[in-house]
Amino acid sequence: MNENINSQFYKKSSNRDITEKINLLGIRLKPSVFITFRLISSIILFILLFLVFKYGYIIAPIISILYYLLFEYVLLDCNLKKRCYVLESDALEFFPIFLIALKSGRNIKKALEVSTDIVKNSLSKEFVKALNDVIVGKSLDESLTLMVNRIPSDILTNIIISIIESERLGNNLSEGINLQLDYIRVEKRKKDLYKYKVVPLKLVFLMIVFILIIMFILIGYKYIF
Repeated sequence: MNENINSQFYKKSSNRDITEKINLLGIRLKPSVFITFRLISSIILFILLFLVFKYGYIIAPIISILYYLLFEYVLLDCNLKKRCYVLESDALEFFPIFLIALKSGRNIKKALEVSTDIVKNSLSKEFVKALNDVIVGKSLDESLTLMVNRIPSDILTNIIISIIESERLGNNLSEGINLQLDYIRVEKRKKDLYKYKVVPLKLVFLMIVFILIIMFILIGYKYIF
């Protein structure tokens, strides 16, 4: 009984995590489709490996399990990290324009409209979606709250929440947003430096992989012919 309850809880928790990740990626895909495709493709891979290789009964389960486990990480988690980096980089272009528009006497909605007209990037598109929700009848508060569920960056969600609070209470946004942007700049600089540092390691790794592939080809050619 307890095992069934734990199994159902894990399944619901896993489905909820996948649903949340898909929403944060901003793509239209049913979680059930993702889960079904992962399972079916894993089974097909298992069958192919089992039939093709001499020791398929050993290789097939190992590779298939690794494929199943890495499927979500590669397709969802890695793309979420990439989307987070892109959106935070776009924020450095978008929010300074937004603050200038706000200082010129415009209200938040008008400042967002001006900013989305001037700046064209991924973050700007997310604000355009929020403004379109306003056009179809939602309040700006509701639209920005929905937008929070599509943004994978904690820093950007903090900024959007402060915009929501400013819309409600009239708080000053300039200082808070500039602090968050400074933090993004620092983190972006660290990530860029790290990327440059690991380039030599990536080259060495690719060289080793290339050499191993050549060796396997030569060994296979020798045994075949």
